[in-house]
Amino acid sequence: MRTRVDGWSVRARVRAIGWLLAALILLAGWPTIDAYGRAAALLGDAVLRLPVSPLSWVTADPITEELHWPNGGYGVFTRPRSSEPHATLLLVLGAEPADPDDPRVRRLREGLARIGLASLLVRSEPLIDSRVTPDEIPLLTGAFVALREHPRVRPDRIGLLGLSVGGSLALVAAADPAIADEVWFVLAIGPYFDAATLALEVNSRRYRTPAGVVAWDPDATAVRVVRRTLLAALSPADVEAIEAGREPRSADGRVAAELLAAPTLERAEQLLPALSPSVREAFAAVSPSAYLPGLRAPLYLLHDNHDPFIPWTHSEAIAREYTPDTYHRLDMFEHVDPKLGNVRILLRDGSRLLRLFAHIIRER
Repeated sequence: MRTRVDGWSVRARVRAIGWLLAALILLAGWPTIDAYGRAAALLGDAVLRLPVSPLSWVTADPITEELHWPNGGYGVFTRPRSSEPHATLLLVLGAEPADPDDPRVRRLREGLARIGLASLLVRSEPLIDSRVTPDEIPLLTGAFVALREHPRVRPDRIGLLGLSVGGSLALVAAADPAIADEVWFVLAIGPYFDAATLALEVNSRRYRTPAGVVAWDPDATAVRVVRRTLLAALSPADVEAIEAGREPRSADGRVAAELLAAPTLERAEQLLPALSPSVREAFAAVSPSAYLPGLRAPLYLLHDNHDPFIPWTHSEAIAREYTPDTYHRLDMFEHVDPKLGNVRILLRDGSRLLRLFAHIIRER
């Protein structure tokens, strides 16, 4: 026989209380559940690039338009199809970047929008032409200001996501006093710490680790970018002489020519101080090593253990100078593109990315 209290059986009352508690627990945990669900969708769509895109089944197509700002800056702005302001990522893809309509880039832009994050993909003619110049920094700070003033952007939720060279430029820009206190976060994937050091490492095919000097075979893109960046700091006469195989007349030209001729790492390290202050300043102007003290934002740092573009030691140096909120050295990428062959590595590194993405999504 059931005991009844005010018309309710004890069992029914216990069941109702149980359902209420379950609902309250679900409600309390919903932000986390939602964040992990969105993060998993983004990971599958934009990072792992699965053949199907469930996000496209349940979300409206994003809105894409060109955004321009003073001094000739422009980029591709992609946002969710809704009228309220959104948290936004400033995307910096690095040197020789893929086109905005490249399937990989399009899936990233649209995947971000489908989980509620707008993005601005900055376009830079020097970077497209394999040259890293100090002009990139005002271009990025100008883009940040343009986003801050955009009616579809939350001004307190503008982060920077940079890949490779773009990660380093994002760090330098985020440390600029004009925006440093307003940057939501910086996510740098495979950045360099010091541009001059990277030039020595690429040209000598060697880099230093705590265990000693390591031989490596840098990717042809890295070799090309370092060469064109170094030549961009020289006079036209020096560039013409080097390209023609003649000895340059200036001291900078002669040093650059020897650096480009694949010296030993020890010889390259001796040559660097012989460059004029103006050339060394051009390298410093695009190096996080010179600007990290001005950074105020949380830093999320990722680097491929076998990166053929930029050695992992650069992220180690960044982490020593500015403690990151998250730092992982990964094996599931080749530079910034995923390698999907090893399930164990995929699960380990994928779970790290999932937690990071979920954290960012919750904060948005």
